[in-house]
Amino acid sequence: MSHAELDDLAGLALDRDDVSPDVQRHVDGCLQCTEAVDAFAAARALAGGGPLVAPPQHVRAQVMTHVRRGTPDARSAAIPLPVALESHPRARRGISPWLAGIAAALALLAGLGLGRLTGEPAPTPEAVDPGTVVAAADLTALDSDAARGVASAVETADAVTLRVSAEELGDGDGVHEVWLINVDGKRMVAIGLLASGDEGQFEVPLGLIDKGYRIVDISVEPDDGDPTHSGVSLARGELA
Repeated sequence: MSHAELDDLAGLALDRDDVSPDVQRHVDGCLQCTEAVDAFAAARALAGGGPLVAPPQHVRAQVMTHVRRGTPDARSAAIPLPVALESHPRARRGISPWLAGIAAALALLAGLGLGRLTGEPAPTPEAVDPGTVVAAADLTALDSDAARGVASAVETADAVTLRVSAEELGDGDGVHEVWLINVDGKRMVAIGLLASGDEGQFEVPLGLIDKGYRIVDISVEPDDGDPTHSGVSLARGELA
């Protein structure tokens, strides 16, 4: 006896409007397909009320291979029925071992948040604004022209981020702190500590660089609780 396609049975359980009325008529007179719809509905319930999206094609293919291959007993053994599905009210009507395998496969997809088995594309994540580099500086040692890394100011719609990648700062005691010094040589602000590897990203107030805070300075600071500059700079460069 010919039965309805699995995707169509899943469509009935999900109340999709693209399922042919012929499929519904077949299910009304077919106990096995009715059980399948109940199994799909129970699996859908495990996913909660959130929206469903299509799984990646390779995941869909792997799960459906498990569902379709072998004998009915082999199918149900290959994909154990989850406890949550066994206890679901719609599963208590009595689901055959073969349909338990189908339902477990769909429960697997639902548990991964992958949703219905259709060809609909998954939503595309919103693109992250990479920002625009508005200024950059080569960092060098103060007592020579030895390279000590680079810094760049990256502007997005609502912020400016100073990205610092330093090198060859030495391994002396203390932490490496990043400062912005005004070109007047009198004012400076501390913007943060470099992480392990002497890399760091620091959000700075909009307009700060335009107000003359263009000199990037990396100092070594002792752990003494003093918030002022130690007076020992390891690298420096002016944003331009």
